[in-house]
Amino acid sequence: MKNFITGVFTLMAMSFTFAQANIDVSTQNGNMNTATVDQTGLLNINSLTQDGNRNTADIDQVGVLNTNDAESIGNRNSIDVDQWGLANSNTVSQQGSRNSATTWQAGISNSTQQTQIGRRNEVSSWQLGSDNTAIQFQNGRRNDASSVQAGDDNFALQLQDGRRNDASGMQVGDGNILVQYQSGNDNSATHTQLGDGNIAVAAQVGDDNVAMGAQTGDGNLLFQLQSGDSNTAIDVQTGDANFAVVNQSGNAHVHLGTQMGNGNSLMVNQSN
Repeated sequence: MKNFITGVFTLMAMSFTFAQANIDVSTQNGNMNTATVDQTGLLNINSLTQDGNRNTADIDQVGVLNTNDAESIGNRNSIDVDQWGLANSNTVSQQGSRNSATTWQAGISNSTQQTQIGRRNEVSSWQLGSDNTAIQFQNGRRNDASSVQAGDDNFALQLQDGRRNDASGMQVGDGNILVQYQSGNDNSATHTQLGDGNIAVAAQVGDDNVAMGAQTGDGNLLFQLQSGDSNTAIDVQTGDANFAVVNQSGNAHVHLGTQMGNGNSLMVNQSN
């Protein structure tokens, strides 16, 4: 991963030879809010706002030029941020009650953006490497989104609107792209990318849909489109440059797709 680990610790060691000048701006408005901020290194910046009651926050920054901008507007929201390395950035906005946001970053120039509107939503981002990006948006109740990225230049976008939706993504490698969109209730999307330059897109509009994808190799493309209720799409791609498009319109369709090898193409349309 571009020898980022060696670079990070070299920069961290250099930073400690200078006067430490970190910046924290924390504001609490309400009752019984709690926050802990720990900054070690040089020019780490934290901005935290808690507006409401019984919100909690735990911010840890170690390194150089890491930035965190977080706000909880409401009651009993939780924020947990850990940043290690150089120029990692995290932005969290929570509006509602009992939402939980977690970010863990180690490396160089990783970026996470998390937005939660509603109640009892949970979101987490885990990044190891450099130049990874995770964007997570939740609107509703009891939605759950998680992103894991290990490598360089990976991109994950998770959008949830409704209740009890679940989106999970894992990217190990470089330059992978994952998009998960859910509008409705009780939808589930789970995708794993192992390799480089893979693309997976899942769009679910309706209720009780399931989309799963596993890509192992390089340059594979997967598109899963579900419009309706209780549809299931499961795809496995092993190899390089495979292509699959699954379009399910209506209710209760089932698709199981497997591609092993290189350069395979699959197109599936299901409707009722």
